[in-house]
Amino acid sequence: MTAAAGLAVVPAVQEHQARMAYAKPAPPRSAHVLKSKARETAKRPVLAASLRPDPALLEAVKNQTAERPSFDKKASNFEELITVAARENDVSPALIKAVIQAESRFNSHVVSSQGAVGLMQIMPATARSMGVRSPSQPKDNITAGVRYLKSLLDQFGDEEYLAIAAYNCGPDLIRRYGNNIPPITQTRSFVNQVMEYYQSHITES
Repeated sequence: MTAAAGLAVVPAVQEHQARMAYAKPAPPRSAHVLKSKARETAKRPVLAASLRPDPALLEAVKNQTAERPSFDKKASNFEELITVAARENDVSPALIKAVIQAESRFNSHVVSSQGAVGLMQIMPATARSMGVRSPSQPKDNITAGVRYLKSLLDQFGDEEYLAIAAYNCGPDLIRRYGNNIPPITQTRSFVNQVMEYYQSHITES
């Protein structure tokens, strides 16, 4: 090999080595470098569009911060009667209070234009069918109302919203609509009102 030929090889070798060096993976970064990079990334502002909050978490926060509908201040006057009736019939005290709140706002002297009386707005005939003779008296009224509510829960498989609807419009109408709440504005409004109070105070049961 001539000297000239030997010299010609050098650039080719250098080019090959350069290509190989370029193709080699970069050496691993030290932990210090990685931590430094992480700090830089953390300082960058996060775009609002990239945030994806958990819907369940948002709902929980909403429930915790929402204003809780409160029962009438007279509710405390009937606490013991409600507790006893709830225990005897295995019905949530919170559900009983919610029905009373919607029906009479804990006014034991209310009489409707249809003749329903007292705290739970019981019809005299319904009270008699529940074994109660004096539905105008708070104790008997709550006893009759809770027994009737329990019978509705049993009829509709403990579906509380159907039992509440039936309490308002009667069980026959619920069955006529295929075990659904009928399209009656008063009944739907009643169910919504009761369920709002009930769900808000359900932890009391």
